[in-house]
Amino acid sequence: MAVGSDVGKRVVPAPAVRPWSRYGRRTGTSVLVLVDWVCALVAAWLMVPRVDDWPALELVPAVWVAVTCWHRLYERRHVGPGSEEYHRLLRSCLAAMAVLAAPCALLIDNDDLVRGVLLAVPATAVGSLVARRALRRMQARQAGQAARPALLVGTAAQCAAMAEILRRDRSGLRAVAALEVAGADGGYFVPEPDPSVGRGAHGGHGGHGVHSLPTIGDLTADGGPGDADQVAHALEATGCEAVVLMPGPHLGAAALSQLGWRLANQGADILVAPFLNEIAPGRLAVRRDGGVPLLHVRAPRLSRGARVPKELAERSAATIGILLLAPVFLAVSVAILIGDGRPVYFRQRRVGLRGEPFTLYKFRTMASGAAAAKVQLAHLNVNPDGPLFKARRDPRVTRVGAVLRRYSLDELPQLLNVVRGDMALVGPRPPLPEEAAEYSEEVRRRLLVKPGLTGLWQVSGRSDLAWADAVRLDVGYVENWSLGLDAEILLRTGSAVVKGKGAY
Repeated sequence: MAVGSDVGKRVVPAPAVRPWSRYGRRTGTSVLVLVDWVCALVAAWLMVPRVDDWPALELVPAVWVAVTCWHRLYERRHVGPGSEEYHRLLRSCLAAMAVLAAPCALLIDNDDLVRGVLLAVPATAVGSLVARRALRRMQARQAGQAARPALLVGTAAQCAAMAEILRRDRSGLRAVAALEVAGADGGYFVPEPDPSVGRGAHGGHGGHGVHSLPTIGDLTADGGPGDADQVAHALEATGCEAVVLMPGPHLGAAALSQLGWRLANQGADILVAPFLNEIAPGRLAVRRDGGVPLLHVRAPRLSRGARVPKELAERSAATIGILLLAPVFLAVSVAILIGDGRPVYFRQRRVGLRGEPFTLYKFRTMASGAAAAKVQLAHLNVNPDGPLFKARRDPRVTRVGAVLRRYSLDELPQLLNVVRGDMALVGPRPPLPEEAAEYSEEVRRRLLVKPGLTGLWQVSGRSDLAWADAVRLDVGYVENWSLGLDAEILLRTGSAVVKGKGAY
């Protein structure tokens, strides 16, 4: 079947081709090279003594651009949304310092100059990181231009769900069109959309879910080499830079091999979506056994030994935080006393690690007798699908309490819980005993780690999320925990607090 020839199918016009379209739209290779060169030049000028700066002004920018080029930081696939660009910048920094260290020490008889050159490299990396983040934000304002256009290949349900996932802000791909598998019954793997970007991505057929995704033809789905021709023609028709293949009979070994040959000179990437959509990339590794490539899935890290560094770091950080935030504690306490009187603090029994109860501390944000009035306000609950009670305009919340909740200041006393070891800085939301009593066996996995002051639930919309989405985020955190994930959540917490989305 010729691609785009079906009645009722919509052919997607190819995007305008730019000279550097393979490596980026709006942000060309030359722009990135210039940015890195300027950052290295400024860093060398600031770090190196004035009398000795001319060798550094030539050497540092040249080495930095060469090393970043070697780490493919000017290729479009590694530029844009996601963390891959940052990881490569870090590796480039270490490589550049290694490249400069030996020659400088052997050939330059000037300790100050050598020290300045080596200090200029991390300063350059920081400058490049800040500049690239600024470029990302500029691109994000231009309706998805920061993402590479991608063609989706799979069943109607698969393509609709994957298109919704790729619409998240951190995605480096933008679904342009779908090549559907003809005659598929839809019983294959369907990826779950991220709850933080919306729900209902599974609806519709023909690529028309919540957001319409044009379809440009049907795939024969026989898993043969002929499928590669259809995919290659679809890529040419749409101007896409990548093809995302969903699991199914269309993903045959012969078709995949043939597609690799067909796209070798086209500059398009072939991406295969695994069925492990809830597994973090850090838990996956490819290994060979008997000549067959196998995907190894690392078990969740639940042992206490693996979490000792997290425990020590978080308790120390919470102690320092209490000392530094003492003026804030005092100001909030005075505001509560003036606005609504005593008590200042609110104590509540919550369920912690492995179901053990503990006392949680918060600044009081509700009027006296709030617990007794909860039954009368059941009609205001915006989470009727689960045990969690949340009301957008809860009449029990005081005026001071509304401000505290808006900026999550009422949560600050939980730093005491972190110091005591009842909670962690990052973890699932601490449930009430009556909530935990209704947990299914799967949901009880949230209790395998300490509850947190912040977590995936809090940075993904908080009370705006449906109960099922909040549970899936917390369980996903437990399964995919790592120190890197904790660091990412902490970085996102500041933005979530300032925006105040879902805080009520």
